[in-house]
Amino acid sequence: MEKVELPCATDVLTIEEMKSAWDRAELRDPGDPVLANVRLECVGTFYPLGFPVRIETNDSHVLDLAQESWGRFARRFDTRPVLLRVTVTKGETALCPPTPVCRMRDHIVSSIADSENYVVIDLAQLRAMVWATRAAVAHRDYFRYFFLESAAMSSIGSAYATAIHAGCVALDEEGVLLCGDSGAGKTTLSYACACAGWTYVTDDGSYLVHGEDERTVVGNCHLVRFRPSAAKLFTELHGRPVMQRAGVGKPSIEMAFRAHGIFRSSTAARIRYMVFLRRNAEREELVVFPRAVAQMYLWQRVQCMPYETNRHLNAMRGLLDVEVLELRYNRLDWAVERLTQLVREGS
Repeated sequence: MEKVELPCATDVLTIEEMKSAWDRAELRDPGDPVLANVRLECVGTFYPLGFPVRIETNDSHVLDLAQESWGRFARRFDTRPVLLRVTVTKGETALCPPTPVCRMRDHIVSSIADSENYVVIDLAQLRAMVWATRAAVAHRDYFRYFFLESAAMSSIGSAYATAIHAGCVALDEEGVLLCGDSGAGKTTLSYACACAGWTYVTDDGSYLVHGEDERTVVGNCHLVRFRPSAAKLFTELHGRPVMQRAGVGKPSIEMAFRAHGIFRSSTAARIRYMVFLRRNAEREELVVFPRAVAQMYLWQRVQCMPYETNRHLNAMRGLLDVEVLELRYNRLDWAVERLTQLVREGS
């Protein structure tokens, strides 16, 4: 990482220092003990999931990391930009900061790792103030996940879309949400569908766009993240490194999803079915799933970030008009075939 001149807090001048400067006709900076006057001259605009996010920072490396996260997305929505103001300081250590602790009250969200590394998000103003040390920025995955991506997606997921813990794939322009708890098989089934000619939208992070009559879901179609056990199912994962997301998350195998050959991808899909996954079932079948439970599943994520909840409720009401089913399966190829039959035959 190239050397960047970073700001240091300076105390305000004493009266004696002011007098001495006046006697010598010197111009002295008045001091900046809280770094309120740091110039954020490096500016860039990015489009995570198609929504504009403007970054202002004093360190160009922050823009490089934003490019890594969002450089493959194009603008899709004409919305007010989310603003991230990122100030990088020298810090006192080269160690990676700890995992941040997130708290929320009303429209203010804080995510604090330590006294030098934290984020404060104003959901009402679509602005985030980010303070981070050089060490935090140097740990690229950590900084991208806990600082850039969390700040941007918290704002987008409040004002413009509702986050859903679900994978998303589409066939013949009919989108299917693959829902379930962690470990239910959302990623492996999403990828298996893509290998069978479906369009891949996302593995487990879907966003239901507000104000769209057609129940549009957007997601990160550029990345797929597997559990290490998935290497037993897909030979192309053999030999790929197992890593921890942001250095602290669950072990995973990450692979850039390339839309070439048999693979198709899209950032968006119109949802026709909502399918809950039940793996390792005694009997393989597709059955009706309780709509009330599906509603609780959606609502639980909104309750975690309770701000402007009516927006999310209205979006979810429209989504729950689709057919809600449960896929009980053991074999991945059977699950793909059954979903294909569902979309193409409606049963």
